[in-house]
Amino acid sequence: MQKLLLLLSATLIFFTSCSMHEEIDLSKEGKGHYQLAVDMSTMLEMMKSMGGGEKIPDSLAKQKKDTTFSLASMIDSSGGVFTAEEKAYFHNGTMNVNMDMEANKMDIVMQFPVKNAMDLKNFFRVWTQVDSLNKVKKQKAQQEEDNNDMPNPMAGGGMDGMTNNLPVKPHPYIITDTSIERIEQSKEDVMKDMGEQAQGAAMFMNQVNIMTTIKLPRPVKKLEGKNVKLGDDKQSIFFSASLQDMMDDPKAGTFKVTF
Repeated sequence: MQKLLLLLSATLIFFTSCSMHEEIDLSKEGKGHYQLAVDMSTMLEMMKSMGGGEKIPDSLAKQKKDTTFSLASMIDSSGGVFTAEEKAYFHNGTMNVNMDMEANKMDIVMQFPVKNAMDLKNFFRVWTQVDSLNKVKKQKAQQEEDNNDMPNPMAGGGMDGMTNNLPVKPHPYIITDTSIERIEQSKEDVMKDMGEQAQGAAMFMNQVNIMTTIKLPRPVKKLEGKNVKLGDDKQSIFFSASLQDMMDDPKAGTFKVTF
């Protein structure tokens, strides 16, 4: 049951509208986190209104679940060589799936522990490496499956396919111990990151909302970017833009905070 749910999520996450909320909490030294939440409730409602509900397996149509599992397999099965510290990001990382299919509710929340700004930078480096390794592994498995009559379980799908190839990934950042900069991405880069989902998502770009919240360990000294605002506590910032905004103007997706 859980495998069917995760496969559905991985397949549909960029084909219709959704919202993504990225949270970076560095407010307490040694006790921070990086969190990426995806709300696909609107996607489910829209899919059903367009007749897509008929494609949802009967075993999922009335499901109501709230489950959390480890993301350790994402790094353990990548084939890469990592230190214990690097593995800890994923061994202590979790994915929560909360859904009520009849109520058109589906939320996915991924969370990883980070200690501070420089640890966040290291986490992003490790995530990028793991993601690249798993993509190569999946491509090879898919090629082998194409050349054989028997399905290859490593080619994707199910629990392993979901956790080894997460449906979303962090936007690129430049990070120092006193600044975090969300850098510009061209339309081509965005489409490349979306991969196979790009064509299916094209007509829904204006309905895909991207939000980022950053909680800092000390007051903000300088904030740059047209779609980012400073919080009342002077130690938090809030960014929001649609994917279409960022496709039309790459600078719309950028900001830099110095603290």
